[in-house]
Amino acid sequence: MLSSIMSDVLLRQIPEHLVAGVRNGDLKVYGSIIRSLSEGRIVGHLQETAGLGNFALQALSTPAMLPLQGASIAADMVGHGVSYAQNEQIKAAVDVLQNMQVANLALSAAGIGVSVAGFAVIAAKIARVEQRVEALGDKLEALARSIETLRRDKILDDFSALRTAVEQMDEGWLLSQPEECWREVARQTHALSNVFQRRAEEMLEHGDFVGADPFLEALALASSTRIQARLASGDEVVARRAAEESASALVKLGREVQLGAAVLQAMNDEIEYAASPAWNEKLDAKADAFRSTVTTIRQREQSAAATCLTLGELERQRISGRTWLQAAREEQNAPLLCLLPTAA
Repeated sequence: MLSSIMSDVLLRQIPEHLVAGVRNGDLKVYGSIIRSLSEGRIVGHLQETAGLGNFALQALSTPAMLPLQGASIAADMVGHGVSYAQNEQIKAAVDVLQNMQVANLALSAAGIGVSVAGFAVIAAKIARVEQRVEALGDKLEALARSIETLRRDKILDDFSALRTAVEQMDEGWLLSQPEECWREVARQTHALSNVFQRRAEEMLEHGDFVGADPFLEALALASSTRIQARLASGDEVVARRAAEESASALVKLGREVQLGAAVLQAMNDEIEYAASPAWNEKLDAKADAFRSTVTTIRQREQSAAATCLTLGELERQRISGRTWLQAAREEQNAPLLCLLPTAA
């Protein structure tokens, strides 16, 4: 149930005209915001809930083939979620995610709005990222010989530190005076964000955006926990700044990722087939292989930028960050909540 403080402004059901607009293409969802394509204005803000976290945990518990990216995340969640929970609540949640075209964000680090996922959900997401780092294999091992931050033991230590910070974030909700706990979480995840950002930069500098992607995901996970911690502790100006820094970092790194350039670079080893039918076939195959990763990177950037806009709307409506988080944490049924923007 929604907090009584928020029940009059935060909707448990997304208005039908917004759902219809997304369905017919008049509106588009970018992370946590719903935007009118014809007018450019924001017509709604979405926020993930504890209900979505519970559902996501079931899907994240499914053994998955790597890489798990883009559309395959949506397929994994929607395809397996209903088979796990044979009840109308789960089916309704799937319908909401599909109607709003955000199923592929639900299992990613990007999330929808401000993360309220508990330790179990984030730990499962971290495990997925660890698997993807492990899948880099010899490629990462070779780079680690000259780049210390890419050593496997250091990477594993940082994932362990991120798990600890997320667990402490959860524990804070049980404390009578949690502010200092949450501020320490914010400091820890700030440092971890910087480390994961540097690893992504190293991979991109070596022309490997596929190898950079799991570190971008880790950066987003650490940053989302940092933002949540700052909001919960009442440091709302700092939370907005953290969100802006995260979005800026992801967008800046994303500029290094261009599908066409990456495909042509990957085709260097196939130069003997240039100007032949075999070349075109291989070119198409490379493009298909890279496209889902590029899509995931772009969606992550959009989600981070959208969170900045949603936090700005909270400020305009004078909704405190902790109240917002509490309302989302209390909602166990609806996967998404909706906030309508104030009139201009």
